[in-house]
Amino acid sequence: MRFTNKHLDTLAHGQTKILVFDCEFWHVLGTEPGIKMTGPDFFFIPREVGGFLLTKNKDGSWSYNSNFFVTLGNQKREVSFPISHYSTVTPQTGYKLDELENRLGLPWGEAFPSRLSPEGVAAYKEGIKVYEADTNIKEHHKPPSWYKTFMKHYSESMIVVKGRGDIDALKNASILYGFDYLEPLDVTDIAIWNPVSYKKCGTAKLAGTFDCIKKKLDNNTKHLADYLPLEKAHDPSTDASMTLLVALYIVSQQP
Repeated sequence: MRFTNKHLDTLAHGQTKILVFDCEFWHVLGTEPGIKMTGPDFFFIPREVGGFLLTKNKDGSWSYNSNFFVTLGNQKREVSFPISHYSTVTPQTGYKLDELENRLGLPWGEAFPSRLSPEGVAAYKEGIKVYEADTNIKEHHKPPSWYKTFMKHYSESMIVVKGRGDIDALKNASILYGFDYLEPLDVTDIAIWNPVSYKKCGTAKLAGTFDCIKKKLDNNTKHLADYLPLEKAHDPSTDASMTLLVALYIVSQQP
């Protein structure tokens, strides 16, 4: 699909590629040299990555073809339980994960195997198997070599994200897997708009902010939205879509 959008032109900051993406994470227990810690004893690496690439054509229009979605392993590290709310799994798998989550005995973010009771460990192990066997997760699974392909596009693009967590997770993965982390050409982080979002929308959460502003988008941006995946919050491709549309709204409000 080709389209024109003056707000996208502004958002690009002169670049000809815009990469919009979002991650769901493995919570990894422990520390490593150079790792960006998320909590006192754990850090993030990507578990699911979704988004899309927009490219500018010589005539000034933009092209959007399709979104991408990949799932990635945990390098056999000790990771916390992957709950359904933050997983792009089928409904059947989601119900099973919810059931197993209730048997862990600890909040999911603290549910590392070394901290669980024997009953909790049994539920945890079954949950990991159920998650990894889900058709949507299994069919989109990629080996670590995928990171190098992603980094090539990443380094050639203006990237659009909400918060720095996705960037930190990629940097962490580069340390664990030994690939080169390559800086993007530019970064737009819509999290800097959080104070305004609280004032305008009563929330700074992505889904709430998107619901607040979506009727205020101009017609060209609404046309683009018709082609983006917007089915489910916490599906990385959907969250990437909402991130881009919020970014375009922010640009439209600037003098």
